[in-house]
Amino acid sequence: MTVIDSLYNHSYTVTRKTRLEDGQGGWTETWATVATPDGRMRPASPSERAVALQNQALISHVLYCAADTDIERGDRVSGEGRTWKVLSIREPSYADHHLEVDCNETQQEGEP
Repeated sequence: MTVIDSLYNHSYTVTRKTRLEDGQGGWTETWATVATPDGRMRPASPSERAVALQNQALISHVLYCAADTDIERGDRVSGEGRTWKVLSIREPSYADHHLEVDCNETQQEGEP
């Protein structure tokens, strides 16, 4: 166990849009679970938000999780009763240590 592993305080669900055949020659899209990592979500700092806006992205949170987590841009992360869209993924120092995942919080239909 590394030091950052001890900071992971929640379990999250990573889902990815997948296509399912509909049996009539077509397909439908659905979200399928691809990973359930432990991690730590924190609000993005004002400076991180400013940099993201210069790149035409709106970052609201950063997820920290293990480097071997199956997560890609466009995935959704759910946990703590909230959902975030994955915007980008960084591996600091390329040490196979952990990932920093830039996310934007989304609200599901029916939520205030």
